Amino acid sequence: MERTFSDLLGLAHPNDPAHVLLCNIKYTEAFIQMCDKIGPCKPILSSYPKNEEGRSFQNKWYENNSWLEYSPSTDAMFCFSCRLFLHEEKHTSRKTCWKTEGFNRWRKALQKIKEHSASESHMCSMVRWNSFRKKSLEEAFEVADQVSQAAKDKERERNREILSRLIAVTLYLARQGLPFRGDDETASSQNRGNFLELVELFSKYDSVMKIHLDAIKEQQGLGKRPLVSLLSNRSQNDIIKALATSVKRVIQTELQECDIFSILLDETTDVSHTEQVSFVVRYVHNMEIKERFLQVCNVESTCGDALEKLVRALLEENNLKIDNIRGQGYDGAANMSGQFKGLQSRIQKQNPKALYVHCQAHCLNLVLVESAKSNICFVSFFNLVEKLYTFVANSSKRHSAFIKMQKKVYPDQRPLELQKLSDTRWSCRETALKTMRKVLPALMQFLGEITQQDPPDSSAGDAMILLKNINFEFLLCLEITCPIFQVTATASDALQQKDMDLASAYKIVDGVLNRLSHSRTEEEFEKMYQQATEKAASVGLDPPSEVPGQARRRKVPAKFKFTATTATAEHVFTTPQEYYRAKVYYTFVDTMTQELQRRFKGRDNSTWDILNAFHYLTVPENWQTARISTESLQAVKKLCQFYDIEEEDKLLTELKVFHASYSCPPPINVTSILSVVKENNAHLIFPNMTELMKTYGTLPVSTATVERSFSKLKLVKTKLRTLCSEERLSELLLLAVEKDVTVNHGDVIDIFRDMANRKLLL
Repeated sequence: MERTFSDLLGLAHPNDPAHVLLCNIKYTEAFIQMCDKIGPCKPILSSYPKNEEGRSFQNKWYENNSWLEYSPSTDAMFCFSCRLFLHEEKHTSRKTCWKTEGFNRWRKALQKIKEHSASESHMCSMVRWNSFRKKSLEEAFEVADQVSQAAKDKERERNREILSRLIAVTLYLARQGLPFRGDDETASSQNRGNFLELVELFSKYDSVMKIHLDAIKEQQGLGKRPLVSLLSNRSQNDIIKALATSVKRVIQTELQECDIFSILLDETTDVSHTEQVSFVVRYVHNMEIKERFLQVCNVESTCGDALEKLVRALLEENNLKIDNIRGQGYDGAANMSGQFKGLQSRIQKQNPKALYVHCQAHCLNLVLVESAKSNICFVSFFNLVEKLYTFVANSSKRHSAFIKMQKKVYPDQRPLELQKLSDTRWSCRETALKTMRKVLPALMQFLGEITQQDPPDSSAGDAMILLKNINFEFLLCLEITCPIFQVTATASDALQQKDMDLASAYKIVDGVLNRLSHSRTEEEFEKMYQQATEKAASVGLDPPSEVPGQARRRKVPAKFKFTATTATAEHVFTTPQEYYRAKVYYTFVDTMTQELQRRFKGRDNSTWDILNAFHYLTVPENWQTARISTESLQAVKKLCQFYDIEEEDKLLTELKVFHASYSCPPPINVTSILSVVKENNAHLIFPNMTELMKTYGTLPVSTATVERSFSKLKLVKTKLRTLCSEERLSELLLLAVEKDVTVNHGDVIDIFRDMANRKLLL
């Protein structure tokens, strides 16, 4: 059959109908396709053979008869459509000569053409021919579309591979807080900036990036500008925006699923002297407590009214409702915590369930501040520690000499740096005090050498004053504060954890109080006093032989002699040890204990009543007894009234059954209870209890996450990046802070594609 087709194609008129009879060709699908492709046989001859009447075929008969064809071999006309598509038995009459024998009675040609075109059989064949041509055309277009689509898919896949690698570079720089652009990004520059240099490094080990960069360089070599390079500053900003949008969508999806949340805010001033407010949300998703940074924005005013408008705008921008707020976490500044015009009171007027919780880490810092003011000894002590650090650190010469002295005194130890005392983070002072305790002998020798230099150094006077102030009292304060600050530093670190809940915070504070109560004993002080005495002897200092200030006491007038204050002041200490125990050590410990009780336990207001009621729910012993205590019942009643829970009896039953059925891993807190609920799908059995536990976990503990965003802010917006816009800064901070959010490159590419009309397929 293939040879017959090729033979026909070699003839002058391969589509002549007479060839079918001559070659005995069957009308197969392949033959019909070939005939349709060639079309009807319509030769244009200068003269056609004449019959006996002198008549012949006329060229003009082709007009308006697309089906008409002429066979030069038989001098007859045929119907192309009937010949190819009319093969049923009912169409085998003599009228089918148009498809088998042909018609050559030219005198009646026009009449027969008209009659045939109006016949039913011809119309059926024409319909079939049209359908066949349409099908063939569709198949042809489909093949062409498939080829074109395959090429487009290949190009799209290549472009997405390139963009995926650029997303990886962008994400790395953003999470590390590194700058993207360089001062000189021309091709001749030795340092084109982190982004372009990393892309160039990628190209050395990755064929996809190498081909892309080679194509760009080829265009640039011809003096042409590449159509799309994806390396411009606009592309970098778009990729950053797409990444931030992807991360924010994950957070917003979790927020929509958990419904309720808390807000945490704080403000700071960046390197360009712009006031920045960081916005963080806290929520419980999938029974896990999460704190997520959302954005940072510039503010012109930090008064309560301006902050309220800012919060409302941020909530609207992130599709959050103010009615779903369950907690507010700020520091103790008046514009935030003010009872009448502060931000927390303004939010509570619109949503009474948005409880304000003062940052627990800030509260602990304030406790330490007040404790340090409890006695003049501690005021002088911390003042001297700061001056010693300043004296050593402010001179590279003195710093180098101090390091050499440490190597001389402690040859087997690594030299330590004196630490600065933080004005805001008092829990960090533990590191400074611990370092001072270790290097004090070397420090005193260092100061002594400066005072003995000949000729004297310009700083010898300051060194002598500092050395004289390092006395037994200083050493005793150092021995007292080090162990206590070590406990508070551990507590402060724990309070700043993201998943910390208020129940755990209460237990941490209770632990600090217990440690202080155990420390307030004569045995503990005896141990500290003995350590201070031994250290004083090792550095050549003698303990005081007289009670400080008691040798020169002013006589009290008789009329004041029997007052309570005078009676205390008139107390006579027999030994210096007794004086330091009562006036210094006990005063310091008592002040810290009182401040802890006042700031963490003694608040008498509606918010703390609700928080204490929540705390009752987390104690299994309250619900495992046969008779529930009155306090526990009152706590449940208070929570049901506050959160509009109608099924109070059911909630009581849920608490009893839950604590009787499940044993939470220690320490028992909101986090451990939620984990048990998640493992056992207990939210289906205890819905009311689960919702209250989620609400309790949503309430903020500290603003440490906000403070961490400020730490990232200092890394991202440096002196060399002060022109960074607010939107770009917020996006970079989101990527730098929320590193644990999984980024799907495919989703990021889709976001990047939809951000603008791109000139490349993605």
